[in-house]
Amino acid sequence: MINLFKDNITEVFDFLFYDDKDSVITYKKGKGILKMNRVAREFFSCHKIAELEKKMDKSSLMIWNNFLQDAIISTIAKCQIYLLDSCENVFHFEGCYDRSNFQYVIRFKQSQEQIISSGNVLDFLKYESIFKHAPYGLILTSVEGIIIEVNQKIDTFFEESSSEFVGGNFNLLFDLLPDSKPGAIQYMKTLLSKGSAEMIASKFDESAVEKFYHVISIFNENVNIYMTVICDDTEKIQLRKQIEHLRSLSTLGQLAASIAHEIRNPMTSLKGFTQLLSHQVTKEGSQYLSIIDSELNRMESILNEFLVLSKPTEKSFRFISLSSLISQVVDFMHPQGILKNIEFEYVSCDQGSDCILGDSYELKKVFMNILKNAIEVMPKGGKVTITQTLIENNQVRVSVTDQGEGITAEQMHKIFLPFYTSKQQGTGLGLPHAVQTIEDHGGYIDVESEINQGTTFNLVLPLYPMDSLEVNLIHDVQYAKSSN
Repeated sequence: MINLFKDNITEVFDFLFYDDKDSVITYKKGKGILKMNRVAREFFSCHKIAELEKKMDKSSLMIWNNFLQDAIISTIAKCQIYLLDSCENVFHFEGCYDRSNFQYVIRFKQSQEQIISSGNVLDFLKYESIFKHAPYGLILTSVEGIIIEVNQKIDTFFEESSSEFVGGNFNLLFDLLPDSKPGAIQYMKTLLSKGSAEMIASKFDESAVEKFYHVISIFNENVNIYMTVICDDTEKIQLRKQIEHLRSLSTLGQLAASIAHEIRNPMTSLKGFTQLLSHQVTKEGSQYLSIIDSELNRMESILNEFLVLSKPTEKSFRFISLSSLISQVVDFMHPQGILKNIEFEYVSCDQGSDCILGDSYELKKVFMNILKNAIEVMPKGGKVTITQTLIENNQVRVSVTDQGEGITAEQMHKIFLPFYTSKQQGTGLGLPHAVQTIEDHGGYIDVESEINQGTTFNLVLPLYPMDSLEVNLIHDVQYAKSSN
């Protein structure tokens, strides 16, 4: 009796199934379409659900998968999907899930209004264009943590094809931003509990330049999608750091002026009493007073250096021979090189083609600092090569190459920052001062380095052709005071 009842139900179902005016299919995961009525047969050329899925874009495919999940837990599930390959129509799906045989019964019909006539296609294409060409990175992720779609900016940020992202886990983002890994777990906890989370993460690009990214994720309950926005905040963060360093320099300048003022008063008294005592002591005592006076003069020189930070000094610019200036600096550093087992090799260009406009005193301090650093990074000795080359745009480049241990990518981005130093007794002000001086002369400094091979500092300055100047080139033969 029960079997007869089941047979009658099946006959009624088959009658309604095949006679329905809409497309109706029975579908089982892993086996595809089991049955389809006449209307559905006109839509499908074969019994493959994959054919239907091919007509969906990624967003519609996600809606389709959610629809199948809802049908299992609900009495009936409904959704609306765009099939753009099907004459750009909208299809409405509704269906239920039969737990007895693990099959779906799905009915779908075409909307009476085409997308084009209602303007939806145009809106869709507009939104799609905005998504793809947005000036910031966009990642759409399902509730399961699978990346559904990314835009073109993501490809640019991470130098990876979008195909590497789509279908992958959202944790791939943290792999591409190594700096974010320590906070990744907390980020995801916050996102799941509060529906939004944000963080600042960094990475080094192929040019060894550190990039900073502002990552924000938000959950959209209407479509069950996590949207992640990634903005390149590199310029903003670097500007903020520069402002902080400028404030530090300003504070240091005020502190230097205050210290100089406080020390100068008692030091002036000491110098005065020293001069008075020099007429009253024995010959042996006079020698000690001479040493005291010499050290006081040295202290005064150090205080003057502090005052350079606290207020701008007037620079004396004149036309000078760069090769002559560098030769003097090399000659001055030569004795120190001998003590440290350092050999200097200077390759200059024609002196008639290296006229620059500058302050020889300031430029000598820059080259001395660069050579001094080169000596310090080679404790076991080695060779320092100074090469002077004429380059395009009427400029001259001076390259100082050492044979030290080299500089890491992270250090390379910090060496020109004030107060950054790897030396125990360093102040971190030598290279920032060098950069400022070269920029004041209309040039720039860059650095190249290879671990265990050495480092090259390139100093570029503008040239002034002598044939266009009605002045005589000055070959400075006086050393700067700081050389002593």
